[in-house]
Amino acid sequence: MADLPVHQKARHVSREELYTLVWQKPMTRLAEEFGISGNGLAKICDRMDVPYPPRGYWAKKEAGKPVVVFKLPPRRDGIPQVTDIHPTLPKPAPLPEAERSATVAAAKVEAIAVPDGLDNLHPRVKAWIVEHKKQQREREQESKRRRYETWWTPRVLPDLTERDLYRFRVTSAIFTGVEKAGGKIEKSPMTGRVTFEIANHAVECSIVEKLVKSLKQRDETRKWTAYPDHHQSGLDSSGFLRVSITTYLDGRQPQWIESQKTKIGDMLPEIVGTIMAAGPILEQKKREQEEWQKQYRKEEARRYEARRLKEIDDKRWNKLCEFAANWEQRDRLLVLLAEVEKRAFDEGDIIVGDSALSAWIAWAKERVEALDPLRQGAAGMFDTISKVSQWS
Repeated sequence: MADLPVHQKARHVSREELYTLVWQKPMTRLAEEFGISGNGLAKICDRMDVPYPPRGYWAKKEAGKPVVVFKLPPRRDGIPQVTDIHPTLPKPAPLPEAERSATVAAAKVEAIAVPDGLDNLHPRVKAWIVEHKKQQREREQESKRRRYETWWTPRVLPDLTERDLYRFRVTSAIFTGVEKAGGKIEKSPMTGRVTFEIANHAVECSIVEKLVKSLKQRDETRKWTAYPDHHQSGLDSSGFLRVSITTYLDGRQPQWIESQKTKIGDMLPEIVGTIMAAGPILEQKKREQEEWQKQYRKEEARRYEARRLKEIDDKRWNKLCEFAANWEQRDRLLVLLAEVEKRAFDEGDIIVGDSALSAWIAWAKERVEALDPLRQGAAGMFDTISKVSQWS
């Protein structure tokens, strides 16, 4: 893969480097070099506690007027020392594969209409009606069983309303259309928050009533559906459905809302086409994510290697400094031992502790010579330094 342009690569900057940069040129120009917006750069500066020129600073400076440069404050706890500035990716052009998928899918479902009745509903939607009747029977039986318990309040499940059944019929048409276009239904809860499988990708959609604020009493706002608990309290039906793709697609989340003139059935080819187009879009997004992760791993490996080499270099430098300190210490000790030998000549080879004085002097000389980094020559000294590793 070809290298990305400079402005498309993440920049690793320290507080000090960022501080220097923001006072060298206007934020908007610097932000362009990073591939982000001026507002985005300002937020990064705020997060790193890096002061930047106030509004009007550059105009005053160009006019020769006095300006104030704020100092970089010491880093406080919790403030990062370095950060990665990632460029904002440009909005991608429409994928040809997605456009083709949408066109083909729309053509396949042109003949599909929202059913007028409940006889030809999609099996998944028929199951909702069966489940509703089952719940009604269970609650009726529970009410009969507990009718003598004065503290118990019967929980009656109302019949499905006109709005419920209309949503069911619309959902049935969408399900049928998606399957005819080659998609699959992965999850189909009665709430309308459904998930399709398009080209091996999960596409989440919402097929629900568009709700509006209402001045009605709470009980009145709950009558439009048999399942008021599925919806936010205090909101009422608008009389229209809203279909939306809630999976994030290419910077947008498409939605369709009914009106007096246009119903979901009229928009069915476009809706199904857009749902099917989500497959290629998500596939492209997956490839881009995999490529990003690949580049990120390479960048992380590069940084790790740079840190490793710097750590080794620092340890080798410390070793050289250690040799220099040993060299100076050796010189001082040799001066001391020369004086010791003079005095020992006058004192004689007496016993000190468990050894003769001459033995002590020999021991000291041996230890002093061990401090000499050049005892094996210059090459020997650097050979020792070259063997210093990350784990030394």
